[in-house]
Amino acid sequence: MKRLMALGIACAALAGLFAMGPAVAEDKPLTVGAIYVGSVNDYGYNRAMKDGLEEMKKNIPGLKLIEAENVPETAESERIMEGMIQQGAKLIFATSFGHQQFAFNLAKTHPDVVFEHAGGWMQAPNFGNFFGATQSAWYPMGVAAGKMTKSNTLGFVVGVPIGYALGNVNAFEMGARSVNPNAVTRVVVTGGWSDKAKEAVAANALIDQGADVVTMHVDSPATIIQTAESRGVYSIGFQSTEARALAPKGWLTGLGFTWGQFMTATAKSVIAGTFKPAMVRLGLGEGMMAVAPFGPAVPPDVRALVEASAAKISGGFNPFTGPITDNSGAVRIKDGESWGGDKMGSFDWYVEGVIGKAK
Repeated sequence: MKRLMALGIACAALAGLFAMGPAVAEDKPLTVGAIYVGSVNDYGYNRAMKDGLEEMKKNIPGLKLIEAENVPETAESERIMEGMIQQGAKLIFATSFGHQQFAFNLAKTHPDVVFEHAGGWMQAPNFGNFFGATQSAWYPMGVAAGKMTKSNTLGFVVGVPIGYALGNVNAFEMGARSVNPNAVTRVVVTGGWSDKAKEAVAANALIDQGADVVTMHVDSPATIIQTAESRGVYSIGFQSTEARALAPKGWLTGLGFTWGQFMTATAKSVIAGTFKPAMVRLGLGEGMMAVAPFGPAVPPDVRALVEASAAKISGGFNPFTGPITDNSGAVRIKDGESWGGDKMGSFDWYVEGVIGKAK
């Protein structure tokens, strides 16, 4: 049901729908504004957003793109977006969670401007939101790690232990155990989405504890991947598929957001005056996430297993189907029960095989 609902939302959003919204004159090219919370050269979250917007720009001749990097999640973001509107922007992408309220404030005062926010929940006639459904997509990443580890110890650096991040860890460990029952995942939490110093310390700590495959959920995977590469262990990336350039030897694969199709469809709907807000959450095989290319260390048989696992997820397999126990032995998802997208933020526990405390 979750996947059918998601696909229904996707089809509606990507088709532009038929409800009339703010329109752009046909003889005037669309101007789009975009704000990023960090640098677009981070090989991670902001890079993926930038790549999606560039794809949108390429797909729509004449489209003008106004951008601002390192925009804080404060009232300063509202001032910067207002400036973009004054320069003619009729579509704004606010790409960080903390930008939501400030973008929503502007949506109220500028009903002729469309806003798309990444990761939030607010909606208005000219305000929608979008994000990738990441949790199940981590399952094939676990398959890759479980097959490639020699120590049976995997490392996962988590920025902030919100439910969605814990869900990523859980799917990763379940994927690993599906091919390697002895695999365990050690978790270190840094306490922030972007702290290079703590990320390096966390990666080194995991490697010192025996992890020979390291992955992460932070804004930029660069520091962790580079640390793993320097220590001679494998890495699995997240956020942008371009991160593979950082580890020519140890890169296995990764997950990347693919926003271009959605951003293009949204811009076209604004031009046509057919924009309709929606809460869009899509995963593998649905247009917003992709498995990154494999590194040279991954043999053909492992590649085939990972690809088959990704195809299984794309086909509707839900790894969060009971019975599932947590790492204290308590049953958290009962036999015959499944957790869908509406429950992904509710994780406050780790599955069996994860070494670490969720709270």
